[in-house]
Amino acid sequence: MSRAPVATTVLGGFLGAGKTTLVNRLLRAPEGRRIAVLVNDFGEVAIDSLLIEANDGPVLNLANGCVCCSMGGDLSHALDLILEPGRWPDHLVIEASGVAEPDRIADIARADPDLRLDAVVTLVDAEQVGAQFADPRLRELVRRQIAGADFLLLNKSDLAADLPAVTAWLRGLAPQTAILPTRHAEAPVELILGDLERAPRGRFRADAPPADTAGHETMFARWSAGADRRLSRAAIEGLLARLTPAVLRLKGWVTLDDGAVMAVQAVGGRRELRPLPTPPDGGPMTRLTAIGLAGDLDAQALDALFAAA
Repeated sequence: MSRAPVATTVLGGFLGAGKTTLVNRLLRAPEGRRIAVLVNDFGEVAIDSLLIEANDGPVLNLANGCVCCSMGGDLSHALDLILEPGRWPDHLVIEASGVAEPDRIADIARADPDLRLDAVVTLVDAEQVGAQFADPRLRELVRRQIAGADFLLLNKSDLAADLPAVTAWLRGLAPQTAILPTRHAEAPVELILGDLERAPRGRFRADAPPADTAGHETMFARWSAGADRRLSRAAIEGLLARLTPAVLRLKGWVTLDDGAVMAVQAVGGRRELRPLPTPPDGGPMTRLTAIGLAGDLDAQALDALFAAA
């Protein structure tokens, strides 16, 4: 029996940006998801010994249903191990090396029929990125890591001497990319994995910065809409084309005029319509959900876009 491709997130960022901290958060609180994580070295991912169920060579099986696999420099072999029968995950996370370009790793997910690229997330060290970029030996690598992202986590935001200045500089490098300030890589799991239906209704806090950075705390809002009617392909493509960078992620499904059910996704600058293998049971013909920064996400504008479609 054929399986739907595994949704895949690529985590990038320079050494010390906080990728491993984020990986640990995903593995410790999967919330019912079967997550597989490919990392460069088990030794860098300190998993609680109580979670470890079995250690099978390069594969670490966790009691919560997740699995962690060491790439050991061979991503293709690690993918073969993760996609073996019995291990097929709900979501795959690939932690790129700190000196790798995440978009090049994302190309593997784009080309592999068993995978479906969900997002490229780059973590940026708010305290150190200026010095890294000033080093001519590192500048191009750091620039490519930033340029290849669908959205950026400006991590260690509490340690930056001038967070607004760092944010403005980063926005100059990536004007169309959403920038989310975080501490300890505490971005919502729903945002990283694109599982928008698990996001709480209304607003939720991703981070709780100290008082002196309260003006830069990361807050999110969710918008959703559904309709029991079919849409034309031109209408849904027009809606996707009009989305602003304030929409960090949009997901859902749409029933087209010809009866085809299509999965819809928008993340960063990417827009995607693809056939949905199994139409949702009992739901509306069309349903879309979006997440964005509270204060930036314009629910009324999205309502108007949806109504026009």
